[in-house]
Amino acid sequence: MTHSLNGNSGKPKVIVGSGWWCDGAPSAWRIGSPATRSPAFFDLWLRQVHRCLKPLRVVVTDCASPIKPDRPSDKSLVWIELDRNYGHPNDLRVGLIKTKYSGFTRTVINGAMYALCCDADFYVYVEQDCLIHGEDLLTHAIGDASEDILLGTPTVNGVGLHGAVAASMIQQSLIVVRRIGLERFLEGLLGAPWTDGEMPPEEIMRQRLTPFGLLRIPFGRSRPIDFTRSHFYAEHLTDEELARVTQLIGSGSPA
Repeated sequence: MTHSLNGNSGKPKVIVGSGWWCDGAPSAWRIGSPATRSPAFFDLWLRQVHRCLKPLRVVVTDCASPIKPDRPSDKSLVWIELDRNYGHPNDLRVGLIKTKYSGFTRTVINGAMYALCCDADFYVYVEQDCLIHGEDLLTHAIGDASEDILLGTPTVNGVGLHGAVAASMIQQSLIVVRRIGLERFLEGLLGAPWTDGEMPPEEIMRQRLTPFGLLRIPFGRSRPIDFTRSHFYAEHLTDEELARVTQLIGSGSPA
């Protein structure tokens, strides 16, 4: 059962956070269609974010990407560019980049801090390659959950690197944090004793953000995707899955 997020104050203040990296080159860590890391996909991603979440602001942290999307001239999009690319967690794990936080964690933290400074009612992180589907998605994602931090259910039958089965870890391509949980959320990530190379960000969240709840919508990295569901989120889309989603939401598939 779902419940309304609107109290006496009316529409909740929602801040969406995400990241951006695109260089047009193959990556050892990329899973899914290359199209999901393209400027054309960003246009589709942004339309769905506005359609499904109706945020006050969409905060995108750009990791000094050489290729950028055409950004619409509306005040809802806040584009923040870091000084360099801080890499994938696996870049840290194999020693290519020596720092505590990967680019992913920096984008999560940056958006959360912006939400905190705006006194947002909700911070929603939507990863760069994650498409969301369904009207009033936040209400359905929270459902009857009472926790102040909501993460995705562990991956089931997902595709991992090099075609292996993805590890069954808590998912972080869609995250919901209530205002009351934002300080704890940030403290949990910033206070972690491990680097993203020493422990995957998903596992850091599992250990550092307890107690947390689970999103009431599927699928993230889990497969198969049931495209008849009224509300879902999907990451690591294949070309075929991307075509199905874009047909479902009535938009052309990004090249």
